[in-house]
This record gives sequence, C-alpha cells and structure tokens, in this order.
Amino acid sequence: MYGVVVLIELLIQQIGWAFNTLADPLASGLVTGVTGALVIWGGTVWLTRKALPFRSLTPYDRVVVGRLAFGLAVINVGYPYGSQLVGMGAIITMSALGPLCSNGRVLWTIFRHPAEAPAGVLRGAVWSVVFRVAAFAGVVVVNEPWNGFEHSPWETGIGIVCGLLGAWSFWNYLHCLYDEEHYPKAVDRLRILAVADLVAIPLTALAVWGASLGLGGGFSELSSGKVLLLGTGAGILSFAVPTFIGAWVSGKVSLHVSSLLYLLDSPMGCLIGFVGAALGVLGAVQAPGPLVWVGMGVVFLAALAAARRPIPKVQWSKDEHCFISPKGAPA
Repeated sequence: MYGVVVLIELLIQQIGWAFNTLADPLASGLVTGVTGALVIWGGTVWLTRKALPFRSLTPYDRVVVGRLAFGLAVINVGYPYGSQLVGMGAIITMSALGPLCSNGRVLWTIFRHPAEAPAGVLRGAVWSVVFRVAAFAGVVVVNEPWNGFEHSPWETGIGIVCGLLGAWSFWNYLHCLYDEEHYPKAVDRLRILAVADLVAIPLTALAVWGASLGLGGGFSELSSGKVLLLGTGAGILSFAVPTFIGAWVSGKVSLHVSSLLYLLDSPMGCLIGFVGAALGVLGAVQAPGPLVWVGMGVVFLAALAAARRPIPKVQWSKDEHCFISPKGAPA
C-alpha cells in the first residue's frame, strides 16, 4: 500500500517538474524553491504546532541540514542548467544512479571479502547488482540520453557534472530522509527537512545568479507572470507535496524499496507523455515509441525483482574478520 503512495508522490512530482519546462528554467527553478520552502515551513509549523528547531539543532542536525540544502539547490538549478546543455533525458538518466547506489557500501564490502561471505549473502549481493544494472539499462532506453550530447565538449562536461550532482542529491535525500536512527519519528524528519528547505533558498538564489551569467534568464525573468505562475505550481507539486508524503512514508517503507521505486520516475514520465498525447494536451512527439515501451517494461520488472532480492543486511567485523548480522551474531 505504502509503495503505491510513493508512486503517487513520484507522479505528482513529475507533473510539477513539467511546469518548469514551460518557462525560463532558472527563474522558474528559483520560484519553485522559494514557494516549496515557504509552503513546507508553514505546513510543518501548522501540523506540529511548534516553531522550527533552528536554535536546537545538534551538530549532526546541522550537517544533515547543510547536505540537504546543498542538494536542493542542485536540483532547483542543476536540473534546468544541465538539461539545457545535455538534455533532460541525460540528466534524468544520470540522476537515477543516486537511488541505484543506495546501500552500495554494503555491496562493496561483500565483494571485497567474497571468500568470507556466506553463500546466501554473496548470492543475494550478486542478484541485487544484476537486477539494478538491468533496471538502469531500462532507464537508459527510456530516456535516450545520447540525444542531448550535441554541444561543445566543455558544455557537455558541465552538463555531466550537473547530472552527477543530481545523482548525489537523490542519494543524499533518501539517506537523510530514512535515517531512523537519528530521526525515529516522521515529524522529526519533516521538521529537519523544513529547516533545510529554508536554508536552501539563499543557496538556490546564488546558484541561479551564477548560472544566469552563462545561460541568461534567471533574475531578469522573475517579473514574468508566466514564470511566477508555473514556478509556484511546480513548487507546490514537485516540491512541497512530495516532501510531506515522503516524510510520512519514510517510516513505513524501507530505504531499499523506496530507492527502487524512485527508478520508476522515468517510466511514469513516459506514461504521462503517452496520456497527454492521447488526450491532445501534449504533442504527439511526447508519446513513447516501441523501444521505449520495452525499456519501461524492463525497469518495472527489474525493480520488482530487486525489491524481492534485498541487499543482505550484514556488517564486516574487522576484529573477528567475518560478516555479522546487525544484531552482532555471525551471518
């Protein structure tokens, strides 16, 4: 049930991101960040009946807030900047690497010590990698990232950096959101997210200013009613609503399952394009072709298979030189 809620969250997010493609992306991204942060701030204070914990942040909280704020600035600016340089398909494809690498440290540890890994642990790790690689291959087919590499090597390089930063942002967001050790309650996660969203506003504004020097637009387009309207809509749909849903679901869906569900972002975008083209709202070019349908099927099946083959929950003990379970017993 909660997995379906995550899919609904992604669907709403896709619709909101579509708004940003209809106006100046940098200006719209700034409006999106400001609107989303203010709505989350107000909604969080109203739901909890408490002011945000700016003064009571622990050293760990400050690190998390800084990481989340930087990641949000990357999403609000790196996405539109990178999409203009290498295309949205390439940016989305690279960003999918973030959810794919969730809990990657455990896999890396298992493959570093294959001789000591129990047969079931090693087999589970291998299957997890196989299914994740298959899912990513499907994402590549769906997004056709090669279509966007038409600019100079310098611009393409900057676009690739934006995409890889986007991948880190998604990985960072998931790991901070699902940190049940430090934030066992959904309300605690939501309050930290709300603080990070507000801290991200000046970072986003600074990034928009810097990006606008090379791309144009940005602050000069903020007087446009179209930018304000679409950016506000995107801020609510692609930012505020998913944050509230994510904070609520994070205590009910594991990081492993949630990261795989995020891979369905691309297929769901294609389905939106298909429905929009069928209804005449979007151009016929938005409808997926036969190969894209195959890629969508691969992503769905591989993600489902990977969800049924979770990464083994083991840790490496340097003292005993063996794998142990989270409870400390030999694996």
